[in-house]
Amino acid sequence: MHERALLDRIGLSPRWRKMLRDAGLHKARTLLVIVAVATGMIGAGALLDAWALVERATAESFLGSHPPSATLRVDKLDAERLAQVRALPAVGAARVRGRAFGAIEVGGKRFTAELFALGDVAARDIGAVYSERGAWPPRDGEIAIEKSSFDYAGAELGATAQMQLGANPAGTLRISGIAHDVGLPPGWMDHVVYGFVTPATLASLGAAPVPNELQFVVRDARADRDAVRRIAYDVKALLERNGAQVTNVDVPVPGKHPHAAQMDSLMLTQGAFGALTLLVASFLIVNLISAILAGQTREIAVMKALGAGAGQIAVMYFMFALLLGLLASAISIPVAIAIGRPYAALKADMLNFSVAGIAIPWWVIALQLLVGCLLPVLAAAWPVARAARLRISVALRDAGIAAENGAWLRRRFALPGVSRPLLLSIGNAFRRRQRTLLTLLALAAGGAVFIGASNLRHSVLASVEQMFANQRYDVLLRLADAQPAATLEAVAAQLDGVARAQAFATDSATVLHADGTPGNAFTLIGVAPDTPLLQLDLAQGRWLEAGDRNVLVVSQQLARDEPQLRPGADATLTIGGRTARWHVVGADRTVVQMVAYAPFAALTQLHGDERVATLAVALKPGNAATRLETILRLRAALEQHGMPVAGSQLMSETRRSIEDHLLMVVQFLGAMAWVMIAVGGMGLASTMSLAVLERTREIGVMRALGARHGAIMRMIQAEGIVIVVLAWLVSLPLSAPMSVGLAVAFGKVMFAVPAQPLPNAAAALGWLLLVVVVSLLACAWPGWRAMRVPTARALSYE
Repeated sequence: MHERALLDRIGLSPRWRKMLRDAGLHKARTLLVIVAVATGMIGAGALLDAWALVERATAESFLGSHPPSATLRVDKLDAERLAQVRALPAVGAARVRGRAFGAIEVGGKRFTAELFALGDVAARDIGAVYSERGAWPPRDGEIAIEKSSFDYAGAELGATAQMQLGANPAGTLRISGIAHDVGLPPGWMDHVVYGFVTPATLASLGAAPVPNELQFVVRDARADRDAVRRIAYDVKALLERNGAQVTNVDVPVPGKHPHAAQMDSLMLTQGAFGALTLLVASFLIVNLISAILAGQTREIAVMKALGAGAGQIAVMYFMFALLLGLLASAISIPVAIAIGRPYAALKADMLNFSVAGIAIPWWVIALQLLVGCLLPVLAAAWPVARAARLRISVALRDAGIAAENGAWLRRRFALPGVSRPLLLSIGNAFRRRQRTLLTLLALAAGGAVFIGASNLRHSVLASVEQMFANQRYDVLLRLADAQPAATLEAVAAQLDGVARAQAFATDSATVLHADGTPGNAFTLIGVAPDTPLLQLDLAQGRWLEAGDRNVLVVSQQLARDEPQLRPGADATLTIGGRTARWHVVGADRTVVQMVAYAPFAALTQLHGDERVATLAVALKPGNAATRLETILRLRAALEQHGMPVAGSQLMSETRRSIEDHLLMVVQFLGAMAWVMIAVGGMGLASTMSLAVLERTREIGVMRALGARHGAIMRMIQAEGIVIVVLAWLVSLPLSAPMSVGLAVAFGKVMFAVPAQPLPNAAAALGWLLLVVVVSLLACAWPGWRAMRVPTARALSYE
């Protein structure tokens, strides 16, 4: 009465008053639908906000820094050669820099380091580097650490670091500042400490006193990768005519951050799950509107008898659905912004730039509002259209919300030993088959994603395990200068703690395309065909054999980037300035780097001798301290024989870096499963709430006959368990295509992994336990409310 008087005072039209009354009669379910739709929209909206912010940050931060179009490794660079490159019509800006690799020790911890000495630190027209904190540019004897590496290294401004390049003596550098280069991949992700020093500092550490890299930006911002390559090789030819030797040419995808393709694919995949979550949320709207219409079928018939048209009735319920969408949007949009911005900051951090100060575009908010308003209306279209078309005579005879559709199941399954309360619960689960089906599908979809994400995690871990099981060595040593392979192996083999050592020949190679333009450089590794330190998992073709000459086994990543290098094909390679035809005999399934393997004899013959600069070492079993001590003794032994080591790479650290990259992507993909499970749980709560409402009089009869509250609660819980167990069973076959789809998506983001269509046993059991818990929670509130209704009121309920 109070609510009716309030509506009378407000002066709303009868249509609006009916809408508000309907919402009041279904307060809990209406609120649950609003929360569920808002949850789905929060997940999808946060992804959309994050994507828009990252795209805008890419344009303003990354592209705004004018990333180099190409980088050339050159042995001789001076002001005259730089001026000649800048004078080329196709070149918009150019610079030189020194670059060196080594090891840095900060706070007693040792890290791989990469140093840059810029010719012009103030340049903003190519690869701009900015100061974050501290002094910039660094002075002689100082180092500015890149922002993404600073915390990873545990560095502090004003502290000192020990820097060593190759076999040169370590030098002490003062950490003077924090710099930011958005063109570099994050140091914490690649486990590298990036630092900026002066050319004089680099020379004092033992590096060459002249720059060794030339970078340029093309004048035509619309130039594609092939066009940039042609310009890069024109620059290469110019430098070589002037007496310089160019050892490497690298041309990235124009305007794309090194990790941008991975992030785009990842966010696209998550966006698909966001859309699926919204679809699951729409099931709740169908259930709510169907329940309201089921209870008001006679009212609709009366309205029609009084002259209301089907269109007028449909508009009234569509307006109710629109109101639900507006309320859900009012909740979801600000929450999505609050979640999307830090999520975008995390994504941007993976690309090494910031979204601070960047606003979400207005159209992103408008799109979320439009979806929030249209989704409930579209979801309500079918039940509203069906109710509006119902004939008056049929509607007046409708049994209403208490319609019974489950008695047939109870009669059919009256099995010995099965109690009548349990049979009643099973039958009750199918009173409204359409509603049960939608709820079941919502939960099954979340379960399929949950199991699929778990299968993907196992596939990724198995692939990483296989990758490092194939590489049967523990450390790679890079020599400061090339040394005779036999001597290297002999010195290492004599050391206690070394199980086996083998020299690898390495070089840089490029594919010559059909139009005469070379591709990007990749690493060529020469190994003995019978090496015990490499047992690759080949996806196609075969491994190297004795007697092979110009043949290659390529990584899948290289074959993807250079389609000419597919197994069975011939390709023209340029190695060390010489061009020759090579035949591809196989492709490695697991290697993610741009690398190819060739016979050791073929590569050393190309070099003219068997001098190499890489030694692969397998260590004897032992703890981490023992193995580290063996590596240090090996380095000392090589130095005593006049073969100083420039750097070493532990396979355990490489594995940890790769796993960090891969599992982070898996976790992002699996996060949407929890959102879908939450929405599915709300759908189950809504379904059970409606089911209890339909049986209010039935519950009153049972209580009048002496049924205790616990018995009634157990019946309600049993009904929920029936639905979720069926959802669990449906999710198992659904997880097969989901697992395959996730594996394909992951292959586009990172690298191909084998799909596991069969559910993982642990994941399936975990999902069953989780869904049972969801059922107990979802049924608790409807059951508790049913207990509070007095018996007399329950018996008089209609």
